[in-house]
Amino acid sequence: MSTPSTPSTPPAESTTTPASEPTESTEAGEAVQATESVQATVPAAPPSRYSLGTFPNMFRSMFVIALLVLALVAIVPRITHVQRPAVDAAAKASQVAAQTTWPIELPTGLGDGWVPTVATYAPGTEKVPTFTTVWSTPSGADIALKQAVGATQGWVGRSVDDGAAAGTVTVSGRTFEKFVASDKGQLAYVAKGQGAKGLTLVASGTAPEDELKAFVAALGPVKPAPGVRPAPASPTG
Repeated sequence: MSTPSTPSTPPAESTTTPASEPTESTEAGEAVQATESVQATVPAAPPSRYSLGTFPNMFRSMFVIALLVLALVAIVPRITHVQRPAVDAAAKASQVAAQTTWPIELPTGLGDGWVPTVATYAPGTEKVPTFTTVWSTPSGADIALKQAVGATQGWVGRSVDDGAAAGTVTVSGRTFEKFVASDKGQLAYVAKGQGAKGLTLVASGTAPEDELKAFVAALGPVKPAPGVRPAPASPTG
């Protein structure tokens, strides 16, 4: 008697796992890798020679800058002397002479190129009342003429710019003490007044000595202004 055969088990169905689809992160990573690969293949540009800061390059740059500066200096006008407006020194001197009764002096007949630019009457060094005029000379320098009664030693020293005594000089029969301040380029002639009421006169400046001599040679007395009464009050400009 035959044994019935056992029915065979049907083969299991094979399960096939579908391939995973690419994700966004995977695509981004591949893109970065591709970019890096391209960048790696491109050679880096060589640095500029001027960025290296070598001494020859720096020297050439400084040389060019110096040429530009020199060119600007050459074309820009420079003022060596400020031209100040003229003042009526004669009128002021006449007024001061009447007000103080001092024997005020002023140069006359100097000619072209001599211009009075300052004329004041005010307290000076150590509060000594001082009549001051300043003149522009033909050479473009300045000469200051200071006059005071009761001048002190400090007033004289300041008026000659602390210059050193350098003997005397005679101009038109008048003797002046000479002072030289070499470090400041100043030259001064001083005629000291006699007595407590004597008028001391100082002419000083940066002008050449021949101009200073011409200036003091032209000094003469000033006629007091009529109608002005002596005023013992403190001086003002």
